[in-house]
Amino acid sequence: MNCAIAIYIPPGPKYECPAKENQIFPCKCDKGSDIGLYITCDGGNLASLSIALQNIANLNGSKIEEIVMKNSKFEHLYGSLFFQSNARILKIYDIPIKTIRNHAFWGINNTLEELRIINSSLNEFPREAFKSLGNLKILELNYHSINALNNNEFDDSQLPAKLEKMYITNGNLTELGANTFQHLKKLKIIDLHGNKIAVLKKNQFRGLRDVETLDISFNEITKLDSSHIADLTKLTFCNASNNKLSELSRGAFTRNAVLKVVNLSFNNIKRLDANSLRGMRFLRRIYLSDNQITDVGRGTFGSVSRIGTIDLARNQLKKVDYQMFAQLQYAERIDLAENNITEIQKQSFTDLYLTTINISYNSLSKIEAKSFINCNNITLLDLSHNLLENIPRLAFDENTYASSFDLSYNRFTNMSQIPLQNMTGIRVLNVSYNFIVDIPKNTFPKLYELHTIDASHNMISEISNAVLMPLFSLRNLNLSYNSIEKIKPSTFGAIATLLDLNLSNNKLKDVSRGSLAKLSSLRELTVENNNLESIFQLPISLNFLNFRNNSLKEIPEKTWPVMNALIYLDLSHNQLENNLRGHSFIGLLTLQTLILNFNGMTRIPHEALAEIKTLQYLHMESNNITELPKGAFGKLPVVFEVNLYNNQINNISKKAFEGLLQLLTLNLSKNAIENIPTDAFLGLVSLRKMDLSHNFLEKLDNKTTSIFEDCLSLQEINLHNNKISFITRKMFPSNPWVPYRLERLDLSKNLLPVLTFDLTFGTKKLKLLNVSSNSISEVRKYVLGNLTALETLDLSNNRLTNLNDPENPFELPENMTNLYLQNNEIYRIDYDKILELKSLKELNLENNQLIHLNKSLISEIKNGMSVKFIGNPLVCNCEIRSLKHYLLEQTNPLQQYTDIVCNQPKNLNNVKLKDVEDQQLTCTELEKSNVAEMNHDYEVLPDLRFRSIFFTRNSLFVQWYVSSISKDIADFYLHIRDDGNKILLEKILAYDTRIGNFTTEELEGVDFGQNVDLCILARNSNEQIVHISDNQCTKIPKNFNEVIKKYNRRPSTIFKVYEMDKNNLGRNAIALTSGALKTILNKNILIYITLVNTLITLFML
Repeated sequence: MNCAIAIYIPPGPKYECPAKENQIFPCKCDKGSDIGLYITCDGGNLASLSIALQNIANLNGSKIEEIVMKNSKFEHLYGSLFFQSNARILKIYDIPIKTIRNHAFWGINNTLEELRIINSSLNEFPREAFKSLGNLKILELNYHSINALNNNEFDDSQLPAKLEKMYITNGNLTELGANTFQHLKKLKIIDLHGNKIAVLKKNQFRGLRDVETLDISFNEITKLDSSHIADLTKLTFCNASNNKLSELSRGAFTRNAVLKVVNLSFNNIKRLDANSLRGMRFLRRIYLSDNQITDVGRGTFGSVSRIGTIDLARNQLKKVDYQMFAQLQYAERIDLAENNITEIQKQSFTDLYLTTINISYNSLSKIEAKSFINCNNITLLDLSHNLLENIPRLAFDENTYASSFDLSYNRFTNMSQIPLQNMTGIRVLNVSYNFIVDIPKNTFPKLYELHTIDASHNMISEISNAVLMPLFSLRNLNLSYNSIEKIKPSTFGAIATLLDLNLSNNKLKDVSRGSLAKLSSLRELTVENNNLESIFQLPISLNFLNFRNNSLKEIPEKTWPVMNALIYLDLSHNQLENNLRGHSFIGLLTLQTLILNFNGMTRIPHEALAEIKTLQYLHMESNNITELPKGAFGKLPVVFEVNLYNNQINNISKKAFEGLLQLLTLNLSKNAIENIPTDAFLGLVSLRKMDLSHNFLEKLDNKTTSIFEDCLSLQEINLHNNKISFITRKMFPSNPWVPYRLERLDLSKNLLPVLTFDLTFGTKKLKLLNVSSNSISEVRKYVLGNLTALETLDLSNNRLTNLNDPENPFELPENMTNLYLQNNEIYRIDYDKILELKSLKELNLENNQLIHLNKSLISEIKNGMSVKFIGNPLVCNCEIRSLKHYLLEQTNPLQQYTDIVCNQPKNLNNVKLKDVEDQQLTCTELEKSNVAEMNHDYEVLPDLRFRSIFFTRNSLFVQWYVSSISKDIADFYLHIRDDGNKILLEKILAYDTRIGNFTTEELEGVDFGQNVDLCILARNSNEQIVHISDNQCTKIPKNFNEVIKKYNRRPSTIFKVYEMDKNNLGRNAIALTSGALKTILNKNILIYITLVNTLITLFML
């Protein structure tokens, strides 16, 4: 009997990110996966990065898939940075690395498969460092300063074993050794673009028989021939563009038999002939644009019969010669744009199929007969932007036609000058921007596939009758920007397929009755910017009618047929005034959107609107309407939006909007409204958004009832730019039994002097309140705190001064996420009270009178809160150091912080905080006494800080940590010096250590009876001392020689010489008097001994 065993597999990836991100700072884990962790280290230096990568390696069963290091501070990569890592991919971005020393990749040398170093300062190829990378498959050095690749770069190296892709790009590389690449037998891609290579050696790529892609573009190469690339027998892609090649040497690619793509654009090549492409029988793409080619010899492309793309754009060709492009049955694209071509000779293009031919932007004025022979279904024939006035009737033979034919921007004056007789498969014809004056009879033969004609921007004034009838598939016709004055009855005839007709920007005065009615499929008709005075007979299939900017004065009864398809009607910018009558819109059974803007109306045409039972959106902006009487709109049962913006309404009657039961949005902005009666909005039970901005309103209630009382669904009210000077309890409706829904209220730019408790009535559900640009100098107690749902509050541009008044506290609801207090006169604010708001994401305090940024606020900035403080008279003392240090840690600090300017002290006036030296941010003793907890945040930021100093096991041990990640900090310089700065003992310690020692033997020669300092200093990757700070040295007690003598034989006893206090401030060495020694001996410190013993054991290992 077989038994299946079930194993529980926990959810989530096999390798998970650490729970505590600070363990791996300045790195972070982007994601975990079943193949390993993805780590990004942004900033930092060798000292900090080494500990971060060690901690990652020490995670239980951790495996790293990718490490990305960027913006770090070191110039030389060396040491044991990756010693415990096992990454497969390493990417190094934007680090000014000059050298990579031997064994720099020790630890990942057996796992690394992909290495990318981008935007570095490497000045030589790191040959020794790369030697051990035997599993590397991809190597990229992009944006570098390497000048040469010597012959021995890959000698005695494991690197060539598996390397398949090598990119050494965008640098100063000028010299390649003749045998540089000979060991890279497995290389498939070699990319050297963007360097300064001028000369390729003979057999430059010897032995690289597996290379498929070669990119040497953007160099200064003057010659490329078979002696350089003959060994690349599997080459399929070669890019030598943007060089200084003056010719395509005869048989240059003869040995590259499988080559498919060659890019030689942006060179100085002057001529092509039959030998230029010989031997390239599999070539599919050749790019020769932006050269100086003046001549392409006959038969040039004969040897590359499989060619798909020929790009000769932007050269100096003057003509298309006889049989230049003959029998290229696989050609997909021929680009001759932007040359100096003046003529196309006969049989220039023969035996082509599904080809795009671009001859635009030339000086083409002549096309000979039989220029295009047997060119079936040209995908696009682009002859635009030329000087063509006429194309011979026989230019295209009976087997030649273009699916899309572009003749725009030429000099045609008559459509008969364009031969369409043989264009049986044409689908798109573009003749826009010519000088065509008429479309004569017989212009179009029977064409069954032509669906789009663009004849816009011409001078057409005459269209022959039924000229479009032979076009059996026409769907889109653009005749805009012409000079058409009249549409005759038979101009278009009965084109059953036409969907879109554009007649805008003509001189139309008359459209004959029935001339468009037979267009039975027409969906969209545009006649804007004409001189039409009446609406003509329309096809009943129409969906959209754009009648803007005409001379329409009235719409008589029976203008419209019964139309059950028209949903959009734009009659704006006409002269309708008050001439719409009761039956003006009768017959429009499905109209949804009606636009009547700019018509000079002084009243609502409610009789006309009453006929449109399906109307949903009504726009009457920028008219001269002065009043809204009772039932101004009649009964419009499904209207969703009414827009009356920019009228002159000064009188709104009771029940003015009666009948608009489904209205959702009402815009009455920019009118002259001073008063609104209580029942004006009666019946608007569905209204959600109301805009009353830019009026002259002073109040919104009659002391007992709000004008919004019946607006049960109202969510947003805009009262911006009115004259409201106080808020009453009845301004916004509230009722314990009615669930009002007001969420957004804009009272900005009014005359409010104070926010009183009355604001809390009817606003319990407010999420956004904007009271900016008033005259508010006081916010009364309990007002804002009672707006419990409030998330965004804008109090900017007011007169607030003191927001830390015990008698009138500035209390905010706990859901607040955005608080705007800029442009006031605030000089006091309780930061801690504001920061109790756990949801706060943005705080704007710009342009006030605040002089301090407290520690709590800076801590929130570090945690991601957006705080804006520019424009305050900031005192730049030690309290601001924490923010200064934070800016130093950031790779790209936000401008809202970098532009903060100091006001005090005088020597820092008008200096940006980011430019102030750390040492200049000082505090007086009085200022220090006002700081609740003085700690390292208020000190000058040293490179290193002591953690502890102690004596045990016959050694003096020193522990420290790196406090600055914004500098190049690598190894450590531990030393003892006398008061004359003479070095008595010294040691250089590796950047991945944090504990060092001096043994009793080493200390024997030191007389601690004098003034002796113990110092720990940082060295950068250039082996230079970075900076000396007082915090990095401490005095050793003068009786320390006595300590050594007495307690050398007691290895389990620890004598603390230096310790951190509770505020994380280091104290100077503890004076070890005889009494102190006795106390230490008698003190039980077993726990501390155990910890230190562990550290020492690790150190000794």
